[in-house]
Amino acid sequence: MTPAPRSRDARRAPRLGIVLRRPTARRTRAAPYDRAEILARWGGCCYCDGPAEELDHVIPLALGGPDVAANVVASCRACNQAKYTKPLATWAAED
Repeated sequence: MTPAPRSRDARRAPRLGIVLRRPTARRTRAAPYDRAEILARWGGCCYCDGPAEELDHVIPLALGGPDVAANVVASCRACNQAKYTKPLATWAAED
């Protein structure tokens, strides 16, 4: 029995020192907080008292903030997009 023909990339990989890997499924984990519970706790946007639609990390994940309930607040879309990855003090000082 002859082996199945290999793709062009598979034939070139050993010469180029490339390791071909099969894609792996991403691991998913449950959120450490309940979205509905946080939205109900705040009742509206914590920044402007408008209707809350999204969750915002007070200390952004991009700046090393923890992904825990104590760091998450309810926010309207406008405030969440304006704050983006800025620390709360920096964002509040801009207004």
